[in-house]
Amino acid sequence: MTHAVLLLALGLLGCHRGTGTHTTGPSTPADSGEASKEETLENRLSNGGFEQGESWWRPSGYANHAWSKSGDAIHGSSATFQALEGERAQKIWGFYSGSVPNDTEHGLSLGELTEGDRHVFSIQALTPTDDGVNGGSAARIFVRYRDASGTVLEERSSAPVDQDSERDTWQELRVEAQVPSGAVSGELGLRFTLADWGATGAVYLDQASWTSTGTGRVVGERLLVWQDEFEGSELDLESWTPLELPSYTYNNERQRYTSSPNNASVSNGVLTITARQEADGSVTSARLVTDGKAEWTYGRIETMAMVPSGVGTWPAFWMLPSDWAYGGWPDSGEIDILEHVGCSLGTVYQTVHTGAYNHLLGTQKGGETGRDAAGAMHLYAVDWGPETMVFTVDGEPVFVFDNDGTGNSATWPFDQEFHVILNLAFGGDWGGFCGVDMDALPEAFVIDWVRVYQ
Repeated sequence: MTHAVLLLALGLLGCHRGTGTHTTGPSTPADSGEASKEETLENRLSNGGFEQGESWWRPSGYANHAWSKSGDAIHGSSATFQALEGERAQKIWGFYSGSVPNDTEHGLSLGELTEGDRHVFSIQALTPTDDGVNGGSAARIFVRYRDASGTVLEERSSAPVDQDSERDTWQELRVEAQVPSGAVSGELGLRFTLADWGATGAVYLDQASWTSTGTGRVVGERLLVWQDEFEGSELDLESWTPLELPSYTYNNERQRYTSSPNNASVSNGVLTITARQEADGSVTSARLVTDGKAEWTYGRIETMAMVPSGVGTWPAFWMLPSDWAYGGWPDSGEIDILEHVGCSLGTVYQTVHTGAYNHLLGTQKGGETGRDAAGAMHLYAVDWGPETMVFTVDGEPVFVFDNDGTGNSATWPFDQEFHVILNLAFGGDWGGFCGVDMDALPEAFVIDWVRVYQ
């Protein structure tokens, strides 16, 4: 399967107020004798309605987007959102970080372009009454073309959604363009311009299409292939297996893993894994795996989660091989997308282990970043392909691990199926390196969702 591609925001560009198309670079009429090809236009987007997840790449370092569904509360309102078609849509708002005004872009990359082909990019957009775009902010869709050196040859953008746009009404944003001479790549997407710190509002997107009279394709349109949004009232046992393991099974950890809902429960749209001290003084917790139920080779694997803060806690969102093709641990590999220990409060770790690179040898490969991980939900992800892994927190790259190309499983065992694990350990070699605080229990690891894209 095609692996997910991580692309970052592509710089700040000026925006143009108008009702038509804005062109940067050589002007190409939107309709230059190509009308006869209208009937040959073919939609090249597989997930235009966003029913299969957030297919577009996102800006680095800030999560100003959400995969919205019908029935979601509109920010600051008692009203709820309703998708135009289906149940899902993409929501984007301003980038409240750095300096203002600023622009952020969300979209897809373009490739295999042919000079003269006509493209039409269209999307339905809505800004709600109670969370409408205001204060001079604006959202526009765009199509951009680049030459082989990456230089922008031309950009066209739509009329804006802004403070003057009608509220609670879906409106079409549309860009028509013709591939200029020398163009080999490009981007399409939405640019949100935040005008001021006091400006607020969001835009919902649905029913996108990108059509071409000839060649051209989108690059990296990842599709959601597996998910658990934890929307029910109990753990989905068709997706997860809660393991039952005695204390000190792994890494001298104190907890005993159980299948009890006291240790893993689902309510109010989240999964809560709780470490508790029992009447006999022992500690119980939960370790949930998708082994035998859902496994993948390559993709984007991500979770939105908040970790506990107590000394001795050791939550993790990680992956192990399902078939152990190259032997036991660490020879078949391990992918740690999120680890946090209460002894190092606020530091998030992302790591890989292999036969050549592992903590027993002191050679493990990884990165770390500071976050208020115990005080708020954050997005933890890995984009895993046959050549590289990119680990991110809130879209910001933390650690990149490359395949050295030698074909040696000791350095790259990551060409086999892996499954997901969620667990909350207590104590142990790392979790308890500074001791444990029994009085901190119970402590909870809260997971909003887990999603896998390919």
